[in-house]
Amino acid sequence: MPGDDAARRAYLSALGGEAMASWPALAAASHRRGDRVALFERAAEIVARGDALAALQVLAQWHHEAGETALAEAVLREVLRRAPAMPGAMANLGLMLSTLGRPQEAVELHRRALALQPDLAAAWGNLALALRALGDDAGAADAEQAALRLAPHSPEAHINAGLALYGQGRILESMAAYRHALQLRHDLPEAWINLGIALQDVGDASAACEAFERALALAPHDQRAASNLLMAMQYAGQFDAAGLRQAATRCGTVWGGGGQVTPFPAPSSILRVGYLGGDFRQHPVGWMLLPVLHGHDRARVKIHCFDTRPDTGPADPITLELRQASDQWHKVGALDDAALAALIRANGIDVLVDLAGHTAGARLGALALRAAPVQLSWLGYFASTGLAEVDAVVIGGAVAGEGAAQYYTEALEVLPRLHMSYTAPSYAPPVAPCPSPRHGALTFGSFNNTAKLSDEVVRLWSRVLTEVADSRLVLKWKCFADPGFGAHTLQRFARHGVAPQRIDLRPHSPHADMLAEYGDIDLALDTFPFSGGLTSLEALWMGVPVLTMPWLRPVSRQTLAMLEALGLADLAAPTPGAFVALACALAADLPRRQALRADLRERMRASVLSDGAGLARALESIYFTRRAGGA
Repeated sequence: MPGDDAARRAYLSALGGEAMASWPALAAASHRRGDRVALFERAAEIVARGDALAALQVLAQWHHEAGETALAEAVLREVLRRAPAMPGAMANLGLMLSTLGRPQEAVELHRRALALQPDLAAAWGNLALALRALGDDAGAADAEQAALRLAPHSPEAHINAGLALYGQGRILESMAAYRHALQLRHDLPEAWINLGIALQDVGDASAACEAFERALALAPHDQRAASNLLMAMQYAGQFDAAGLRQAATRCGTVWGGGGQVTPFPAPSSILRVGYLGGDFRQHPVGWMLLPVLHGHDRARVKIHCFDTRPDTGPADPITLELRQASDQWHKVGALDDAALAALIRANGIDVLVDLAGHTAGARLGALALRAAPVQLSWLGYFASTGLAEVDAVVIGGAVAGEGAAQYYTEALEVLPRLHMSYTAPSYAPPVAPCPSPRHGALTFGSFNNTAKLSDEVVRLWSRVLTEVADSRLVLKWKCFADPGFGAHTLQRFARHGVAPQRIDLRPHSPHADMLAEYGDIDLALDTFPFSGGLTSLEALWMGVPVLTMPWLRPVSRQTLAMLEALGLADLAAPTPGAFVALACALAADLPRRQALRADLRERMRASVLSDGAGLARALESIYFTRRAGGA
């Protein structure tokens, strides 16, 4: 917004001078929001005492919490310029660099801090996080043990230990570490957030929501807490449309907003579209974005991709394909929100399409600053962002269903077709025959995220297994590499009378191997209220019918929309009882299952599910209309 850049320059210039009294005011002027007055008052009190270093660290904390990481880094570097041998400031800066995806720089800072103060437990804990990001698990484990040895009663040390356990896939142990941290100190937002993430992974979305609410109560402006809460609510079945919309409205204010609308460029036949997100890779968003990028009319549309991931390793094949399919590729993981918004404006983006919403890699702060004249949400997030600066959510008609608008704070752009497209990887194996004849019994399966395995899902699937004699269930997700989590999952089904030997738990495997494992599945069971996306598409491509039970909320209707596009709406059940009956009927109907298995891939090829060019045209129509209409 006007004056922002000048205010930032004045602030950064003043940091290196002695005009200490001006720092809080200049910091306030450099930011779009003035709701952290208490921190500025504290900084002013410290300034009055003449403690410049302490005041600077308060301001760094403020910027970090506000998402202005570039300013926070600049302030901490000013602290180290004034006090080059200050281990605490080194540890703080190192932790920030880790969160910005710069672990090698973080390691160097932590080692410098520890050379000055070997008993600084925080530096050991932060070093562990940076080493783990670099793949040095052994070094990280040693650093974690050093932190716990030095500060056995430090809640931060136990949080770091929990993060390490979580990174190793030991989810239940990570939860124990977070809970221990909270026993030591109950008012730590970081512990509540990480506990909530783990609770969501084990299928307890309701408890996850409670944890994120606790974090927000302690830190009302914490963006991670707000985003995680909105995500967890989509997995939890107890929230109606009003509750989901109210939560989006409340959480959307965390990003502030108030950015001024960028002046519209002069009319042009070329539309500059920016796609923003952190999943330009082998990820559902990457797989489903690729056919759209290939389908765009390059004579009318120029494509910019803004990749928010840290630059920490080689690109995977999907990233390389997406780069080739775009006109400009921008690595923006190291930029803060203000710098990212400025870059988007500098590239003259007409329509900015957010692909992340409240998922990992999201940069809603840049949208709150009104980085482009038209800002839309599509593909990677399926619910309301809650931001007033997001002009509309693009969604398919079948996914929207009746009354979809009541779930959103934004306007809806409802496509007359499905809002996603799919191109199978070249290495996808041929469709295998129905496995039940060779197994002697029917095998159900789900390769969905375990966060979707709520108690209600487990209860319904247990009914299906009970009704279909001798049937088995294959569950596949990365969490099942943890034996403790596997045992926990088997116990959940055992409570409903399903013997453990009837459930086959499989961990992550290479993508081609995972697709081949659909050869072991007769029927796929969809989750609710958060239905499958790419998981359902892959099952269908591999010839496996998917049984779904859609709700009213849009995210529950993804698989339904796919089935309708294939002329298979009869694979959707309106109630739990109907779902069980449908599963039983198909389990008994081998001829139909064989016919579907032989036909599904061709149905997909002939449907809108494989029409990336058609989806690109439909999106372009919205983009041009929105630009012409001024959002």
